Amino acid sequence: MSYRLPPLNGLRAFEAAGRHLSFKRAAEELSVTPGAVSQQVKRLEQALGVPLFRRLHRHLVLTGHGETLLPEVSKAFEHLSKAGDLVARSLKARPLRLGVSPGLAADPERKLAGIAGTGRAADFLRITRTDDLAELLDGSLDALLRPGAGPYPGMHAEPIALGAAFAPHHEATLVVWPGLARCREVVKLKALLAAG
Repeated sequence: MSYRLPPLNGLRAFEAAGRHLSFKRAAEELSVTPGAVSQQVKRLEQALGVPLFRRLHRHLVLTGHGETLLPEVSKAFEHLSKAGDLVARSLKARPLRLGVSPGLAADPERKLAGIAGTGRAADFLRITRTDDLAELLDGSLDALLRPGAGPYPGMHAEPIALGAAFAPHHEATLVVWPGLARCREVVKLKALLAAG
């Protein structure tokens, strides 16, 4: 059976740009330029014959066609990622750049390594001791673990029940860019924090 598929690079660029609603953030995730993401999406739109984004000044909005396509493409990439994990656990991924509030842990890298039982930081994390939301907003961090509920407009903020290793803190808020909220590294981090 032959599959009738749109350009796969275009789908990848569209999916990342759709999650982030930004060509710039999609480009950072895919390690290409924002112009390359924009061109791939434009080729995909031409192949499909419909616009997927409305391009506003420094902002993207999904069209109705984009809103219909994004969840399906995201599911497809999630399935492909899981299939890849089944046979090739060594596929490279960029580590999650995590900031941890000093109020939660004096040495967060050591604390998380202790929870993992590895004696060193997990390979999927790059940990910085900081509580500076500006570092998340400027793209220096992918996620920030903070005490307190926010508000965090435009971000995905999720209350996290912390394990005993974080006592006296029992809960924190994990703040991430919406496009990363379901990524594999965030899922692994949440499991690690709960195990502590």
